[in-house]
Parts: sequence; C-alpha cells; structure tokens
Amino acid sequence: MFYSLLRRFVRIGLHWYAPDLRLKQLELAKYTGPTVVVSNHPNSLFDALVIAAYCPVELRFLTRGDIFKTPVANVLLRGLFQLPIYKKKDDEEYAVKNDFTFDECMRTLAAGKHILIFPEGRSLNTWSLQPFMNGGLTSLLERAYRLDLPLQIQPYRLNYSSFQDVPKSVAISALPTLDTTDYLEDHRIQPAAVIGALRTLLLEGMESQPLLGNALSAKQQRFYKIPAKIGYYTQFWFYRGWRNYIKKKTKDTIFFDSLLFACLLFSYPIFVFFCSFIIGKFFGFWSGLFIFLLLPGTAYCMSRYQKIKTETDLTTTKRNSLK
Repeated sequence: MFYSLLRRFVRIGLHWYAPDLRLKQLELAKYTGPTVVVSNHPNSLFDALVIAAYCPVELRFLTRGDIFKTPVANVLLRGLFQLPIYKKKDDEEYAVKNDFTFDECMRTLAAGKHILIFPEGRSLNTWSLQPFMNGGLTSLLERAYRLDLPLQIQPYRLNYSSFQDVPKSVAISALPTLDTTDYLEDHRIQPAAVIGALRTLLLEGMESQPLLGNALSAKQQRFYKIPAKIGYYTQFWFYRGWRNYIKKKTKDTIFFDSLLFACLLFSYPIFVFFCSFIIGKFFGFWSGLFIFLLLPGTAYCMSRYQKIKTETDLTTTKRNSLK
C-alpha cells in the first residue's frame, strides 16, 4: 500500500516538474515472472524515480552502498525499498556485503517482486551509454539459474532535455523483454550473451542528444498565459529559493534533479496546505479551499507555459559525489 501511494505521489509531482513527459511502448513490459529491470543511467537517483513511477509492479532498487553508512540512513533507505551495492573503493568488505545484498535480491525475486539495477554502475549526466559494470547483473543471473528462477530482463531507455533546467522534457521507453532461459548452453546460463543482447537493445535507437521540448500551440499559449502569470507572481519565489539552494549544494555534481525534485515534492504540499489553512482561518472555509485549488493549478500552468530549455553543454563531466 505504501509503495503504491508513494509511486502515485511521485507520478503526480512529475507532471509539474516535467510537463513534457513522453511515455513510449510501456505495454511491452509484461512482468510475467521474476524480473530484473534495467536502464541507461544518465540522471542519478532521478532515473529510478521516473522508472518506478511508470513501472506497473513493485520494485526494489540497488543503490550505491556508501550512502547507507549511518544507521539512520540505512533504516530510511531500506524503508524506501533500496538495497546497498558496494564498490571496491567504498568498503574493504564490499564482496561479502554484496553477497548478502544479492541473497536478499533472490528472496525478493522469489517472492514475486522485482529488482531495478543500472548496469552502467554510475551516472555522469551524459547522453551516451557508458561501459557496463557487469558484476552485479552477472551475479543475479547466475544465482537465479542456480535457484531455478526463470529470470526476465526488462529494459527501459531514458532521455532528458536537460539535467540542470526545470521544467524539462523526459522520455521513458520500454524495450522488448529478454528471457534469460533463451541464453542457456550446456546447462549453464551465459551472462555475457545476455548482457551483450541487453546492451544492443539499449543502443538501438538511443538518441545521443538532449530531447527537444514540445512547443505549445498558439491556442495552448493563450489558455495557459493568465493562470501562468498568476502562478509566477504568487509562487515562483518558492521554486526559485529551492532551485538556487540546491544548485549551490550540488554544483558540478549529478544530483541537481534528484535533490530538487525530492525537496519540491515534499515541501510544496506543505506550503499549499499552510497557505490554505491561514486564508481559511481568516476568511472562511471556502476561501481556504479556493487557495488550495488555485495554487497548484496556477503552478501547473506556469510549468506548462514556460519554455523548456535544451542543454547545450554536452561535454562537461560532473562528479557523482557531494563531497
């Protein structure tokens, strides 16, 4: 229940944050058995949010292990359906800890749930597919075979108009499912063949350039213009405050979208409720209800009305650490 509510909440927020949201071929994702969901990984944790919002099944996410170090973070992240995966540089006992995580993944898959993993292993805010770090996916494939789990691989492809500008265009495309039982030879799974087929699928049709935002028609511009202006003058300061703060905190890193979206997703409803409560307290229930509907409605129009910028800096490499 909690996962379903959280997924719907994220999906609603995405309509404000990425009003040009393109869903392509999602019906190709069948989920007829235990499935490992994979995707290219251009935009840090934001990628997982987009996939989870439009994936029809409950997912568990393999996430970089270094952010699980404190007890509070460990409890919080696991409560948000994330499991740690460690790199050699993160922890001397990375191999042992990863074994525990992969065992947990097998229990999750056997229980009918599904795992999301990014084979590139790291995000660099780029539009090209990076080399795969094959260890995690290979381990899942081999363990599933030993446990006689008929594992499916469900690929998605993501693309963005920008990693540093909001509102944005986002495209998520489902690709044909890979059945790992088609890659058995001499009674053994062939991980290299599965991973090769997966990489070929992801590369086919992959755009190496940012998405171009869909322009509004003249009729749509007239429709959105006045409420967008109301939204701008009443609420843009709220967005701008968060944007400037997050941009400063994430300068030259890959985390701008992830942190900004999370902050807005959870703080904006509080802001709307607070304003509605204050107005309702002084001017009556119906005035408070009017503000409760007016604020998100005009904010949505403002997001739709703004021109979507296309990123022009395609070469600068960003850090995948906030330190």
